[in-house]
Amino acid sequence: MNHIKAFALAKWATAEKLELLEMDGEVGIVQDLSDTLMILKTKTISQFQKIDSLPSKKGRWYYLPFNKEIIQLVLATSDCNQYNIEMLISAIQSKILNGNIILNDNQKDNILQLLNYFEKQYNKDPKQIKQIMQVLDNTKLSVQQNIEKLINNNQQLSQIEIKSLELEDTSKVFYDTAAAVHRKNRLNRLKRRLIIGGIAFISLSFICYWIFY
Repeated sequence: MNHIKAFALAKWATAEKLELLEMDGEVGIVQDLSDTLMILKTKTISQFQKIDSLPSKKGRWYYLPFNKEIIQLVLATSDCNQYNIEMLISAIQSKILNGNIILNDNQKDNILQLLNYFEKQYNKDPKQIKQIMQVLDNTKLSVQQNIEKLINNNQQLSQIEIKSLELEDTSKVFYDTAAAVHRKNRLNRLKRRLIIGGIAFISLSFICYWIFY
């Protein structure tokens, strides 16, 4: 059973389906989407709202506005991490759709490849997936090359995850070390002030004794 089941584009005000891409082995998605769109038609949706979701017979439809008329939807199981679904929708919008709602065959293939990748990573920490996506964003490859690299080069992606975790651990060690040094410096400054204060007190006591006695 797939955890990521389908991606769709639709007009929420009219419940009109524009595109539907289903993962292999899924059935009954068309009717499930139609039923969900009829519910969404009755809702007030803002172009700038955050990701939201509705339960359905096939799982849960996560939806995010694409513009003032169209929404992007991903059908997934209820145990999928919502932040990962949001990253999936954002990746499709920024890397593939690029403002277009009429998809060519190449764009459809790229979307299905992204769905496949997130299917394999559905239960991973969102921070790890975000770091991997950022690494790919910083490369000078085309959208299709980036997605192919994301899907096919599992060993390199594992190394990216390991390096990300190592960097996180290194940052924590650096923070802990810096905090310890800071505490040590504060303690040393306090000791110096106490010593100076003690010397000043003894000197003042000696002067007072010499003057008055």
